[in-house]
Amino acid sequence: MDIDEFIDTYSDDLINIHEARAAAYTHPLRGDYAFAELLLDASFCRMLVVFVVGGVEAMLESWRDHDRFNVLKYFAQNMTNRDRVTSLYEAFLHAGIQVDRHVFDDYLAMKYLRNTIIHGRWKEYEKEWLDAHGFPTDTRRLTKDHLDKIEHVNQNMMLYIALTGLADPNAPIPAKLVKLDEAITRRKDDSGILRTHDIARIIWNNLERINARIYRDIEKASIAEQYNWTGGRSQAELDALGHQERKRLFYLAARRAGEENHEPLAQHRDLATEALEFWREYWQRGVAPHEASIRPALEVFTSPHFNPDTPAWSVIANTQEDEEAGRLVDQILPSAGSLTSERVVRALRAGKVAYEIIRNIMPVTLFTVGLPIVDPANTPAYLREAERALDVFRLNRAWYECVEHRRRFTDDNSLDFYVRMGRELAQRPRGK
Repeated sequence: MDIDEFIDTYSDDLINIHEARAAAYTHPLRGDYAFAELLLDASFCRMLVVFVVGGVEAMLESWRDHDRFNVLKYFAQNMTNRDRVTSLYEAFLHAGIQVDRHVFDDYLAMKYLRNTIIHGRWKEYEKEWLDAHGFPTDTRRLTKDHLDKIEHVNQNMMLYIALTGLADPNAPIPAKLVKLDEAITRRKDDSGILRTHDIARIIWNNLERINARIYRDIEKASIAEQYNWTGGRSQAELDALGHQERKRLFYLAARRAGEENHEPLAQHRDLATEALEFWREYWQRGVAPHEASIRPALEVFTSPHFNPDTPAWSVIANTQEDEEAGRLVDQILPSAGSLTSERVVRALRAGKVAYEIIRNIMPVTLFTVGLPIVDPANTPAYLREAERALDVFRLNRAWYECVEHRRRFTDDNSLDFYVRMGRELAQRPRGK
C-alpha cells in the first residue's frame, strides 16, 4: 500500500520534533539557564500537539478507503468536534473494536489545544474540557507529562485507525480493551550529562562534518571551468581511464585549485587546522593506547596460517580473561608457524578496537586528500596522520572480514589508492 503524502510528512515531522528535543536536551554546549527545562518542554508540546492532531486527521481521511468495519465516517458528519470524536468512539465500539474512552477524550482535548495554539485564542468550553482532562489552560504551562500524554494518545489513535484496515470483521469480538501501555509509549529522556567515552564520539562526529563540508567544495572546484578535471576528454575517453584514474584526476584538479588559493577551498584552511587538532585528540584518547598492536594484528589476519572460517573468533575477542581466551584459541588453531595463541588473542582484541574506533574511511580521505587540497602548504603534516589512520582502517577491514564474515582478508587495492595519492601529493611541485 502506498503511503499517503501527508501521513508520511506528518510522520517525518513528529520524528524531527522528538529528535530536536533530544538534541536540545543532550547538546554538550546547551546551558541550563539559557534553555530552561520548562521552556523547552512547553515549546515542544505546542509543536507536537499541532503535528499529532494533523497526522491523526490525515490518517482518518486516508484510511477510509481501507476501512473494513465502516467506522471512519468521521469527516462525513457535520458536527462539533466533541460530537465527531464521540461518534468515532462509538463507531469503534459498535464494530467490536474495544477502544479506550480516555484516549478519545484526551484526543478531543488535544484538538482544542491545537486550535487554541493555531488561532491564538481560547474558547471557554474548550478550557473547561482541557482542565477536566489534565491539560493546562495556559499553553506556557505544558510539561514533559503532557508531552508523554500527547504521544500516548497519538500512538493509540494510530493503532485504532490501522485496526480498521487490518483486523478481521468476522473474528470474535475481543473482551479485552485495546490499548498501548504508557510504559511503551513514553519516551525515555537522557540527562545530557556527558561521560568521558562520549567525548571521542563528539570529536568523531565533528570530524565527519568537517570532512563533508570540505568535500562539497572540492567537488565544486574540480568541475570549475578553470580546473575541470575532465580536461576536455570525451565520455568514452573518461570511461577508458578506469575508476581510480578518474578519481586521481578529480583530486589533482581540486589540488591545483587549492594551490592557486581558489577562495571556496582557501576559506577552509582554519578548519583544516581545527581538524588536525581534533584528530590528534581523538587519536590520543582512543587509538594511542593500542598503537603498538596495530601492525602485529594485521600480520596475524593476513597470515596463511590464520583460518578465519570459524564462528569462535568473535567469542574469543569478547572473552575478558587472557588465559581463557588463549585456551579457546589453542582448541581451534593448530600449532603452525609463529601464530601463538597469545598473538592471536592480541590481534583479535586490537582488531575489535580498530573496528569500533575508526568506524569508516573518513580520516583516510580527510588527511590524504581533503586537507592537503584546501591547505597545500601543510601537506606533510596531514599525510603523516593519513598514514597512521590508514593502518588502523586496514586493520578494521581485516577484522571485519575475518571475524564478522569468516573469510580471508584480501586488500582489493582500494586503500592503496590513497597511499599512491598521498605520495603523489607529497612529491607534487606547486602548480603542477
